[in-house]
Amino acid sequence: MTKVVDGDTIWASRAGETRKVRLIGIDTPEIGQCGYSEASRNLRGIIGGQQVSLTAGARDDVDRYGRLLRYVDVNGVDAGLRQVKQGFAIARYDSRDGYGRHARESAYVSADLSSPKAPCAAPSPGGSGAGTSSGSGTTLTGSWPLAGDKHPCPQSRPVKGNEDSMIAHEPGDRYYGVTNPEQCFATMTAAEAAGFRPAKV
Repeated sequence: MTKVVDGDTIWASRAGETRKVRLIGIDTPEIGQCGYSEASRNLRGIIGGQQVSLTAGARDDVDRYGRLLRYVDVNGVDAGLRQVKQGFAIARYDSRDGYGRHARESAYVSADLSSPKAPCAAPSPGGSGAGTSSGSGTTLTGSWPLAGDKHPCPQSRPVKGNEDSMIAHEPGDRYYGVTNPEQCFATMTAAEAAGFRPAKV
């Protein structure tokens, strides 16, 4: 028996034991981010309560949250790869991000490069004279908060840190405006020093 948690996580039960499983090699929007509902709904459509096959393949057996790291196949279909191909997930947490290379990485990356991305509103930084928050520490100028930003950080610390994913978002990133931060940083360098990774999109 399976139950979808979100676009890249499921509950799987076998012989009376239920474990949370994180799909290897992909990443989907977090709750509250644009695309979260769509990615979750698409994975439900792929799995549909069917029996799944779980295959190990990551460097570690579980992640830091205790979730099993597995490929999830349904009737011979790689659910993670399907999410990427249909534009609801991106390929990540692989050797490009400092993690171990996984067996299906090449297929995932290739699919990510060629897949049509699911539509998602991407607030632009806007405002004339807007600076950058990247490592140099340049202060953002102009109108603040940025248009469409639902959970703004202080202008002096514009980089948003999401502790669930340990991903840092800066103005201009795809999910910046909808990310609800637990921490705010003056620069991406400061966020990385705190253990966060820059967003890929």
